[in-house]
Amino acid sequence: MSEFPRASGPQNKRRSQRIVARFRVRVVRRDMAVAEDSHTIVVNSHGALLALSMPVQHGELLILQNPISKAEIQARVVRSADNQKPGQVAVEFTRIAPHFWQIDPPADPKG
Repeated sequence: MSEFPRASGPQNKRRSQRIVARFRVRVVRRDMAVAEDSHTIVVNSHGALLALSMPVQHGELLILQNPISKAEIQARVVRSADNQKPGQVAVEFTRIAPHFWQIDPPADPKG
């Protein structure tokens, strides 16, 4: 298993370890059947920070598709460009999915 840089800062008190990683992902808007091929900025077992140019709304449900594994998961927009850097969208999976990104999370330094 290779080492991944960790996102840092006081906001890093998370349910799962965040990993700075760039993975390809297809993002599909459920309501309009519009899709965008994009990439991640940060990932974890509960979601991701995505580079996304299509407009989305807080609370909107999206489908994320992993082009490597062909896995799909539903995710909710929790932060978008209106309150974050333009082009960056934070999403939370509707269910925990520790293997969606096909990586092993780093070991917990506490245990």
